[in-house]
Amino acid sequence: MAILDTDFLSSFFKIGKLKLVLRALNLKHVVIPSTVYEELKETKFFNEISSVFAFDEKELNENRFILVKTVDLMEWKENFTKEETITLGKGELGCFVLAENSGDTILIDDQRARVVAKGKGLKVVSIPAFLLFCKKKNVVSLNEIRKIVEELREMDYYEFSEESRELLLK
Repeated sequence: MAILDTDFLSSFFKIGKLKLVLRALNLKHVVIPSTVYEELKETKFFNEISSVFAFDEKELNENRFILVKTVDLMEWKENFTKEETITLGKGELGCFVLAENSGDTILIDDQRARVVAKGKGLKVVSIPAFLLFCKKKNVVSLNEIRKIVEELREMDYYEFSEESRELLLK
């Protein structure tokens, strides 16, 4: 299973590549905490993306492939420092709670959140690391990687580090 944070999910939705996560990780569905769902409700594209969410495993199918799991951050407040609750978003904290319970990997792009998650012993993957995995496993071709990198830049204003670009595009 994989847990998606708001930034990762929205980036791949904007370029029409959400199902790449399923294909690359050989999954039928992914999970988001209710805190990510609440953040997504504030986006301009929520009406477009809302059809892919399921709130019960029985609702999951080929078109509804993101399971929303309820997370109550108040129940877990002792798991986070005051600084973490101030500097990290509720979506990120919700992902941490799900990952602590399940041991699943979080697909998350915020560097600060990844550092905190790693410090808690959680498995995290950034957008560049995910795309590099896709490239190495031949899930997508080099041309497709180039297109994804360009679309992320154009549609999501996402910038890759020079090192990431070099690894992905060579």
